[in-house]
Amino acid sequence: MDGKRSFETVRSEDYPMMEASPHLLFHEKTDRIMQLVLLALLPSVLVSIIFFGIRSLLLYIIAVGTCLFCEFLWFKLRKNTIPKDFSAAVTGVLLAMSLPASVPLWYPALGGAIGIIVAKELFGGIGRNLLNPALTGRAVLRLIFVKEMSTNVQPHPFFSTNGLDVVSSATPLMKVEAGESLNSSQIVDSLTGMIAGKNGETMAILLFFGGMFLLYKKVITWHIPFCMIGTIVLIALLLGKGDPTIVFAHVFGGATMLGAFFMATDYSTSPTTPRGEIIYGICCGLLLMAWREFSSMPEGMTFILLIMNCFVPLIDHLIIPRVYGVEN
Repeated sequence: MDGKRSFETVRSEDYPMMEASPHLLFHEKTDRIMQLVLLALLPSVLVSIIFFGIRSLLLYIIAVGTCLFCEFLWFKLRKNTIPKDFSAAVTGVLLAMSLPASVPLWYPALGGAIGIIVAKELFGGIGRNLLNPALTGRAVLRLIFVKEMSTNVQPHPFFSTNGLDVVSSATPLMKVEAGESLNSSQIVDSLTGMIAGKNGETMAILLFFGGMFLLYKKVITWHIPFCMIGTIVLIALLLGKGDPTIVFAHVFGGATMLGAFFMATDYSTSPTTPRGEIIYGICCGLLLMAWREFSSMPEGMTFILLIMNCFVPLIDHLIIPRVYGVEN
């Protein structure tokens, strides 16, 4: 999540390329918004460390450290002022949450470098990137290291004497896509995060509350996450012939909560108008369910969001708000 819409009032005489002034945007500073995002993610991060142990902690440290270092190095080489907006830290946390806890520790370093340098800074930095940096880094890793990135690790609580089960395990989403229904135990495990999955994606209920926190703080609006989740629910009801466990698996399984509240709502890579956000959210839900139904991959959140990122300029172009004082 970046801070494209977090500037205070600016005037055209300060920025000659602007057409008219004043431009009234949010009063929240970018660093404050990024801090709130990190705070919303903190419970899920802590629980993932408890469930996956030292490997999880190292993924966060390496991913965040790499993102911060790459941004520092980029601005040093260009002799520009180093930003202190925490956006690179958010990228690192989101990247680490989307990785299996069993991957080699250089994966988050490579993914973080690709996300910051290629997806963000080469496009002009915060607010100008076309693709979400964390998703871009993960997508490259997923395409190159298919086996390692496809692994769903079974978590063990901190009091368990067992190590990580790095053998790919069936997730609730994989079960319903195979035509099975979930039992009550699997539903409870899905909510509490005691299911096989990626490092921070399994903490569905905590990610949901984190999303609600961002809505309460007005960091994000309801348009994208609710339209996206609502579309998923409707299609899952049709595909599952009314089976509520299938709907549950699609909403609380996989990366739905992380993607809908923390990645699809990225300021830099989402539409700038409410109507555009509604269209974007619905399209994300449609594309995700199509991917899950017809693709060989059981998830697909990473790729559908990157695809929709590419359509954001078109959506913004078509959904142009009426100029104040002009009828048509």
